[in-house]
Amino acid sequence: MSEKDQESFHQIMDKITSKLTGNPDEDIPYLNQQSKMYKDHKYGTEIVRACGRLVFDLLPEDKKQEITRLVNNRDTGIQSTLDEVKFIISKKDYTKAFEIIEALVKQVENDNLFEDDEVSEYRVFSELFEEILYLFLAKPQKDVRHANVPYPDIYYLYGSLLIELERYSDAKAALQKGLRWNPTSFTITAEYIEIFKITEDYENFFQQTLKAFKIAFKPKQLARCYRNLGYYFVEKELYKEAIGCYLFSQQYEADNLNAQSELYMIQTMTNNQTQPPTQQEMDTFSEKYGFPLGPDEDVFGLSFTYGNQMMKNGQNKVARYFLSIAYDLTGDREIRELIDSL
Repeated sequence: MSEKDQESFHQIMDKITSKLTGNPDEDIPYLNQQSKMYKDHKYGTEIVRACGRLVFDLLPEDKKQEITRLVNNRDTGIQSTLDEVKFIISKKDYTKAFEIIEALVKQVENDNLFEDDEVSEYRVFSELFEEILYLFLAKPQKDVRHANVPYPDIYYLYGSLLIELERYSDAKAALQKGLRWNPTSFTITAEYIEIFKITEDYENFFQQTLKAFKIAFKPKQLARCYRNLGYYFVEKELYKEAIGCYLFSQQYEADNLNAQSELYMIQTMTNNQTQPPTQQEMDTFSEKYGFPLGPDEDVFGLSFTYGNQMMKNGQNKVARYFLSIAYDLTGDREIRELIDSL
């Protein structure tokens, strides 16, 4: 094995960048030459991508804008297609909507623009806290880079339409692809869990819901987790546990009609004989079945800690974003005061 083959990716890139002069007229041809030289190396894909990013940074502004415009035009085309699919779904023409989204899926999979490589992984997050959660939970060993194709949205719509067409196995596969791009998307996760409910696989429905608490960082998301538990307990004829979970869900989404109708149904089925559980009983249920009473500790801890850190750094807008997540989940008065002080 040659000395070149033994070098790590970072060693190679350090060597390449050490010879940059700061003069685009010299550096761009040099980087293109390095890309060609290393294209067959075991880190060839990674080196070519890294050199490409460096070349882009060196381009004059008008060239950058032209490339950005071309990329935006592609993205606008994809978004227009997604908007069209959503409109057709609203008209309940699922077959037509499926034909369009299936063609889009084939297109992006054929393009294959953002495959992970030895040093980078590509993800698409819909907001900052999803990425914070991913970094905390997954602790990725590679550099996390952002793909600029809305893969999660594409696969979410694709999976949802497959559910409407009762192709549940295919729907699971599609939604799993969406979660590959955004592992902390609660929207995709909830749709994936729904398949287990529809197919009456209640044990998986329950277990996947317990996992969903780890990425629920909005009150409505937390409420849905508790409604899922309520549904599971009804199916198991554990009505006191079910009532407790539905009541807990209402703490986070008071006006949800599903919770209200389920509570009414339970009382009808039990002839009003089942009383709501006490706090002590809910503590017992929480420990027995493994679900939290309130937001996940890590979710709250991350949002509050990042909020305080950003506030200390003078980044008030970002601090407000993180602290608002913590406040919305808890209603804590002191957090509200921190937000108001920004």
